[in-house]
Amino acid sequence: MKPRTEIRIHNNGPAIFVDGRQQVPLAFWRGPDHDYKFLEDFAKAGVRIVFFTVDLKYWKGPGEYDFSGLDEIFSKTVKACPQVLMIPRMFLMPPRWWVDSNPSELRMREDLSAYQGSPDEYLRGQLLPSIASEKWRKDTLDFLDAYISHCEQGPFAEHIIGYHLSSEQSEEWFYWGGPEIDYNPANEASFRQWLGKKYGTDEALQDSWRNHAVFLNSAKIPSVKSRRSPAAGEFFSPETQKDVIDFYGYHHWKIVDTIRCFAALVKEKTGRRALVSVFYGYQLQSIPRGQLDSGHYALGELLRSKDIDMLSSPTCYTGRELGTGYSYFMSLAGSVKLHGKLWFDENDIRTHINVPGNDGYGKTKTLEETISMQWREFGNAVCNSVASWWMDQSGGWYNDPCLLEEIGRIFAAGRQALECDMSGSAEIAVVIDERSQHLRGPQAKFQSWHNIVDIGHIGAPVDFILLEDIPLARPYKVYFFKFCYRLNAGIMKMLERIVKTDDRWAVWLEQSCFFDEDARTVTHENAEAATGFSLTRALQAVNEDADLSSRVGKPAKKLDKWTSVYLKDQPSADDLRTICREAGVHLYLETGDVVYANRSFLCVHANGGGEKKIKLPVKADVFDLISQKEIGKALQEFTVTMKPLSTVVFLLK
Repeated sequence: MKPRTEIRIHNNGPAIFVDGRQQVPLAFWRGPDHDYKFLEDFAKAGVRIVFFTVDLKYWKGPGEYDFSGLDEIFSKTVKACPQVLMIPRMFLMPPRWWVDSNPSELRMREDLSAYQGSPDEYLRGQLLPSIASEKWRKDTLDFLDAYISHCEQGPFAEHIIGYHLSSEQSEEWFYWGGPEIDYNPANEASFRQWLGKKYGTDEALQDSWRNHAVFLNSAKIPSVKSRRSPAAGEFFSPETQKDVIDFYGYHHWKIVDTIRCFAALVKEKTGRRALVSVFYGYQLQSIPRGQLDSGHYALGELLRSKDIDMLSSPTCYTGRELGTGYSYFMSLAGSVKLHGKLWFDENDIRTHINVPGNDGYGKTKTLEETISMQWREFGNAVCNSVASWWMDQSGGWYNDPCLLEEIGRIFAAGRQALECDMSGSAEIAVVIDERSQHLRGPQAKFQSWHNIVDIGHIGAPVDFILLEDIPLARPYKVYFFKFCYRLNAGIMKMLERIVKTDDRWAVWLEQSCFFDEDARTVTHENAEAATGFSLTRALQAVNEDADLSSRVGKPAKKLDKWTSVYLKDQPSADDLRTICREAGVHLYLETGDVVYANRSFLCVHANGGGEKKIKLPVKADVFDLISQKEIGKALQEFTVTMKPLSTVVFLLK
């Protein structure tokens, strides 16, 4: 019998339910050619949910499919883990024969030559379909239809709980080709359709673009040069480059539109019994061809889709190191949770085991370091109500009996968490406005991942949310506005109603609020209206409250019902901690270590060794999940001694 799987909000957090039974949200990913022994090891540790990649070698020709090899994979997977719950990952890029047969459907450069992938995109000259090609979409939908039908009607359907849809660079839905694509006439036609829905009439388009020679049926994709040449400092000019701004709105939307199309088919073919997962929303991570051209800045649009259940990415590559680092997700897991969906973290942090491919990217040197790292990853996941899979990317990364034993303990801790209150306890929000990314040129000084590691060392938990989701979230004491360049009347009203009240603090980072969509201007006067500061053109905030500023060490201004802090440069963890302390944020500790926390769990990862005096917001019984020892009952303060680079995870009741 095929299982019915869904994401439910349970104990105030998203959870996986299969036929009404909650599952431990810890999984394993295996490569297609890896020894099944590694899967058996994880099955012995208790893991049931398994991901693996399925490519398009089963697509033999037009309407011709052979899934016998897929059935062999299913059979071996079930043999290695008899209770397995499978989520196969489908890589939805066409086979070589399709590309060779459809030259007019390919991704094109500005001169209409076919774009050829490059090594920095994990390609070596391959030709690629245009994402706007209707033929590619239809043919891929036909293949996906056949694939899902085969799985749903086959003997292994009782083990399949979802389908992970992937495409584009490294299977993660960011565009192959970056700023050089896509000038295929099909993409230009799609862009015009998008403009038609946005503007409705030629007159509205002409007014917006300040160009009376442009029409909905003949508008062009901006040139590569225009897309690389912001005319208002780091920003595209709202007066002379609205075509570029609109193109990037479309460019990011098109990825989401494609994902939704494929996801809808999966839901239809499975009778909505199976989960749909995708990689998307990498807004806190560098991307090889740049964030502006990535396609990942329409997260809000995707989160509103009823056909998407889970989103995922690897653990952010920035800050993976022990001690000075900070494990965080590439996307805004707080917003994912607010929309009732589950974030699934890909834990591909390299271990101490020396096998091919197990290098770099946070690699640990010893078993002790690996264990600390794995508990830190679990602490981050459980405190943020997200799921996680261990990725054995090249095979054998966890092939150590002592490490596997520890993974069994981590899985047991995950089982303990099933009935705990997963309510968030963060009083700090990092706010990202993804539409602001459409306004800014590719060579901007500050990037989205800058300063996140410092934020992680404040000593208190942090939520990461979209600007548009502030009304959905609970109120925070401190809002760090990052990548929030855009203003309009609606945003101003929302800030007045939610942020600029009840003694809350707004901390404006980088060039916040410079871009007024209504006035079509990019000026420091726009920022003054939003932040309450008098600013110079050099973005140096005038110190208007010497006493408060001397305490926080940065420009700050106490206003009627709120406090505004405008920071030109990247603040240190110490600066950020001082701001949060002044704002009344509860600091669990003040020693510069990493803290993750919610109502039921607290994870501390030590930068330096020694005694750590931990303060809880309310009294709780404290139990050490790693040592399995009780720390004490009804505690509000307690001290633990930690080695450098070590991790502790506490259960709070």
